[in-house]
Amino acid sequence: MKRKRLWRRILLSGITLLVLSSNICAQSERLLYPLHGTPLLSGNFGELRATHLHSGLDFKTGGREGLPVICVKDGMVARVKVSPTGYGNALYIEHEGGITTVYGHLSRFVPRVAKVVREIQYNKESFAIDENLVGRQLFFRAGDTIAYSGNSGSSMGPHLHFEVRETESEHALNPLNYLSVADETGPNVRGVYVYTFSREGVNAGARRVEVKNTGSRVYRGGKISVPAGNVGVGVQADDFMKDSWNKLGVYDMEVSANGEKIFELKMDRLSFDQSPLVNTIKDFHQYREGRYVYLAFGDCQSRLLGASNRQGGFIGVQKDSVVDVAIELLDINGNRSKVLFQLVGRQEAAGLDIPEGAEVLTCDREYNLRSGNYSLCLEAGALAYPVICKPRVCSREKDSTGVVEVFSLTERVYPLLKSARLSVEGDFPDKSVFCLLEEKGRLSPLNTVWRTGGLEASTRVLGEYTIRQDTIAPVILYTGVKGRRVQFRVFDDLSGIASYRVEVNGKWCLFTYDAKNRLLEGSLNEPVFVKGKNRLVLNVKDGVKNEAIFETDVYVK
Repeated sequence: MKRKRLWRRILLSGITLLVLSSNICAQSERLLYPLHGTPLLSGNFGELRATHLHSGLDFKTGGREGLPVICVKDGMVARVKVSPTGYGNALYIEHEGGITTVYGHLSRFVPRVAKVVREIQYNKESFAIDENLVGRQLFFRAGDTIAYSGNSGSSMGPHLHFEVRETESEHALNPLNYLSVADETGPNVRGVYVYTFSREGVNAGARRVEVKNTGSRVYRGGKISVPAGNVGVGVQADDFMKDSWNKLGVYDMEVSANGEKIFELKMDRLSFDQSPLVNTIKDFHQYREGRYVYLAFGDCQSRLLGASNRQGGFIGVQKDSVVDVAIELLDINGNRSKVLFQLVGRQEAAGLDIPEGAEVLTCDREYNLRSGNYSLCLEAGALAYPVICKPRVCSREKDSTGVVEVFSLTERVYPLLKSARLSVEGDFPDKSVFCLLEEKGRLSPLNTVWRTGGLEASTRVLGEYTIRQDTIAPVILYTGVKGRRVQFRVFDDLSGIASYRVEVNGKWCLFTYDAKNRLLEGSLNEPVFVKGKNRLVLNVKDGVKNEAIFETDVYVK
């Protein structure tokens, strides 16, 4: 029996050592940098964005395109995607160890990848493709050039977008757990926001509090008077790496009240399915004004990977009581900043003065909001927080020539965590489009479909909507031949460019489309061009199938 116990201990010790050694190997596994030279970031993992949390790193390229992009580890090309928006030209490489790396906004691929891409584009007669390439056996060694950096897709300037994903789950992983960048200072704190709530749980307003750096990156906000009841806090903060002026997001944030942790956010892993949950940890309205404020409260926050809170992260403040609040911010290199202040309870919060015909929408219920022949259906869990809503149909001035009908739900725009179905009954002119009515009369068209007896659209925000008719075809401007590139500019008034087709001498021809610059161009080296005169026909359609056709002769020497 003693001998059996001895062998069991030896076996367990061996297994323990094996597990520890494998963990050490996993933790010490490093990747090459995807660009040559000292890495500088213009964006980091988990940054707050309009519709999502940033899923990778943005490497600066000095405002240049065409820098060699490096395979960071031995691997096989698993997928290629070409799009006029999003990541533009993107390459996905699968590696041993269960990770896939992604390289976006590329200007072009190396020849053996480009050959496969062109073959697929011509077979499908489409510039935009999204193709699985696992069976193509495109293998690259660590250090090989796989593509060249660019500014394709929705990129707002030349850079390389780089991601590490867990292959099985497709979760995005923080690349700075696989490679490092120089960062010697903790995050910057710009200010603290204090949120108070009515008895019904509706946000009664945000108050910005200045903080002072008292040394060693300890910021103090003093005593802050608040109504007794639930209080939420947020912090306007960012981070910088060495030798770069670009503002980066915060990696780790913890909030404590009277020494008890009530909130934590740690950016190590993201799920693309959870993109709308970005609006649970950012102040949506401050973000629209250009201020990045991280919220440390909300009933839906714990649904987001890396976020957790206790009792919704709300701080209960009693009348005449004092609560010590500490916010700790870290970057991935362990540099630390701290914010200290006190919440002092005064009079109790007042109840809401709810207008006639309005109601408080809560997060846990579904709603069918109607007025006239309009309706909007909300699923349970669609709201990030309670909102006052008053459905009504009203008229607004369109311009000096007349008015438009508006379906109004809320005076401000509020984010939704789930898409809502917007519909209207009645007969509408052909090519009618639902639009979100933004500030200063700006319109954001929604993808609208015809249903029996009306229109329907999907929306990700709660606000005011109107219907416009898009009868104007896209505009095509031919800018001529530059070098050996044939170029056009294409514009659309409302519903946007939905598709285009270029034929040369009666055959489909590959033309690339840069949506942000409205640039459509193709090369005279494409095989459908011949010496002498070539007949080129361009057909462009918008979102409601208005069509524009342009024909010209192109001469090739």
